[in-house]
Amino acid sequence: MIDTRVTMKVFVINLATATERLAYMADQLGAFERVEAVRGTAVPERFAANFRQPTPLLPGEIGCYASHLLAAEAVLARGLPYAVILEDDVEIAADFMETVDAALGNVPRNWDILSLSGAKQHPHCTLSRLGNESYLVRYLHFPKTTAAYVISPSGCRKLLAERRRKRPVDVDIRYGWEMGMNGFGVFPPPAWQSGKFASSIPKAKQRFYWRADPVGYLAGRVIGVFRLGIMNLIRAYVREFRVGRRPHRA
Repeated sequence: MIDTRVTMKVFVINLATATERLAYMADQLGAFERVEAVRGTAVPERFAANFRQPTPLLPGEIGCYASHLLAAEAVLARGLPYAVILEDDVEIAADFMETVDAALGNVPRNWDILSLSGAKQHPHCTLSRLGNESYLVRYLHFPKTTAAYVISPSGCRKLLAERRRKRPVDVDIRYGWEMGMNGFGVFPPPAWQSGKFASSIPKAKQRFYWRADPVGYLAGRVIGVFRLGIMNLIRAYVREFRVGRRPHRA
């Protein structure tokens, strides 16, 4: 468990031109710090080696990834024990802050990232109840979204470690075993993409990232099963069959 008496820092990733999105987040959050997002054609020089050409990433995906790296840098630069990272098209539950605070009070000490969004979040095992209808969980397959999450300094360092980026940031985090990322989540998620704004990243054709390293992909899946535990895996699939998928709380 970690000390949640520290004032929770919230960063919102936002392009300079996206003023309507920024106002939308301000209406929901009140206090937060804006991280100026970058476009894929204007990635900071210190990140350039991570996105060497040719790359399968679209310019919008490069910009999104680099923007999340900037947020991780800000967490480390401030010496923060953790921070909430939000994209600027997220809708949050009324008890969002209370839920995040409760989750941080229960998460294991060696955590790196805590997912707060995403619809495809089964199967999972419950670790603890958070005092409302939410639970701290461990996922078999980490949610493929970076709309809302909490990240620790160790998670920031793992995300920032220089390497060639061949997948969008949300997919890379889902493949977190490759960087030793220890991930948890809140279910049902207290944040979700609102649908009020069109995506600034054009939809790409389906890509099968596992094909680049099938053995590594299989090893990662084995790690996921090992972390979850066989009995928890069985319980998770039984729960999924019984209750189905719930994308978020109203």
